[in-house]
Amino acid sequence: MIETDPWDLANLRADPETLRQVQVAASSTKIQKRRQHFIRVPWSWLERLRGASGQTYRVALCLLYLHWKGQGAPIKLANGILRIDGVSRQSKWKALRDLERRGLIRVERQPRRSPVIRVLI
Repeated sequence: MIETDPWDLANLRADPETLRQVQVAASSTKIQKRRQHFIRVPWSWLERLRGASGQTYRVALCLLYLHWKGQGAPIKLANGILRIDGVSRQSKWKALRDLERRGLIRVERQPRRSPVIRVLI
């Protein structure tokens, strides 16, 4: 005779503290890996970014890193990538317009899709 039902929801429920520990361990590993990376910034970009907002700088640095990592291929910039750095989707679009106005990138906008960005170096 079975004492506990293996399909009972109470037996399948995970402990919230255990889940929190798993999330912290996974995020700390990602953060540690990320801290080892670096970004090379062309001097011309620094000159053109003079007077830009902090969010624009964050987006610009992210784009330079992804441009290098993707070996110069166009970048599909999703909101989640920038959310880690505290950039909202509205700030992302403002920064992309600013970077495009400064002549650093070209943006291909698509309705209801992530923009495709070409970095101009």
